[in-house]
Amino acid sequence: MTFGEKLKLLRYEKGLTQDDIGYLLNVTKSCISCYEKGTRQPSLDVLIQLASYFRVSVDFLIGMESYDSNTKVRLTRKDIELINALKNNPVIYKEIVKNVNDSVFKIKKIFE
Repeated sequence: MTFGEKLKLLRYEKGLTQDDIGYLLNVTKSCISCYEKGTRQPSLDVLIQLASYFRVSVDFLIGMESYDSNTKVRLTRKDIELINALKNNPVIYKEIVKNVNDSVFKIKKIFE
């Protein structure tokens, strides 16, 4: 997963717009868009601010931190309710599980 994809995913998870992140970092919406598309790279200061805000490491953001299968995922009650509801529809559940990242983006796009 690229830096831009990670930024977009973290932003979606918090329910923030590109404008919101831009305001927090004191940059424009178009700058955030360029980060997410991979046409522009953030400065070290911006990386540190993002890591601090999203409570992740800079290494994670830039792809230096390897995936740890033992990492615990924090789920909200709503997340658990949604997962349980999806499991009641096995066809939809299987489709979502095939490509979780793509599915999350598609679902979040519906609710924007």
